[in-house]
Amino acid sequence: MVHRKPRVEMRSSLVHAELERIAENIPLLDEVELPLKLALHRLHFLSWQERLLILENIHYKEDFLSLGLAEIESFLYRSIRAREPDMARIWEQAERDAEQLVRMGAKFVCVTDKEYPPLLREIHRAPFGLFVRGDSRCLGLQAVTMVGTRMPTWAGVRAAVHLAREAADAGLCVVSGLARGIDAAAHRGALQSAGKATIAVLPCGLDSVYPPSNRPLAAGIIAAGGCLVTEYPPGVSLDRYRFPERNRILAGFSRLTLVIEAPEHSGALITAEFALNEGRDVAVAAECSGSSRNAGADALSKEGACQVRSGAEIIAIMSGSGAWDWANGRSGIIGRD
Repeated sequence: MVHRKPRVEMRSSLVHAELERIAENIPLLDEVELPLKLALHRLHFLSWQERLLILENIHYKEDFLSLGLAEIESFLYRSIRAREPDMARIWEQAERDAEQLVRMGAKFVCVTDKEYPPLLREIHRAPFGLFVRGDSRCLGLQAVTMVGTRMPTWAGVRAAVHLAREAADAGLCVVSGLARGIDAAAHRGALQSAGKATIAVLPCGLDSVYPPSNRPLAAGIIAAGGCLVTEYPPGVSLDRYRFPERNRILAGFSRLTLVIEAPEHSGALITAEFALNEGRDVAVAAECSGSSRNAGADALSKEGACQVRSGAEIIAIMSGSGAWDWANGRSGIIGRD
């Protein structure tokens, strides 16, 4: 008797093969007009691989405007649970995005571009593109992500500045979220280095800086050759759910996420969890061990996170040689295969 695969299983295998093909052979989109890229970026219910698969079938504004869910499903070999998108409205928004980028002197770095951070492309739900203000060349630098509480102790601030400066001195680009507290201290530490490149990942559009009190810091980051980055188009305002969305990008930039100081339930721990789930490494700052604002990072240390004291130890971890945990008498880092 001949056994046939169920139609759904065959369809699933087909789309998986197509998406694998896209991921392994990323096409160049230099000839694709910017509004079309920006319009596809607004189709949030699709992965970046699926959007590239659609771009193999459409090339012009008219193609995009004629798209509906049925056509998208036919390209992707799967059903989509989403409301029918208003393509004309999305295209108008994309054209406004393009105009706003010109006015701000910003750019859109698509997942296919050489400037797109290579490690970020590897994560689950990688952004189709990034809106960048500043020098986008620093997106390709080897980076370390530093995160922590918005209400740190003085020890936490000192540790963030010290470790960020030494990491930047060693040639690493410091990535953080521009938030008050540890994030801001990490950016300032990087700016004290001769290297100075630091990247701030925002939870809103580039036309806003959150928190507003850190606008001078954001300007300093750009002036020093760093950049502001977000996956959100201009005009997208702050919302609570955007913070964990932003945190996956923070973790995605780097092989190592360093939690400087974090209490229980800190958003920094969400970033650490994203890093671990992506098979990246997580370490903590030794200087903050046992502080009143560090219960979350202390818990990571008890689970095996290495305590680091210097930029040299950060480099050692990222080179794969590990670093000695003097406090606990062992070497290693938290990581998941």
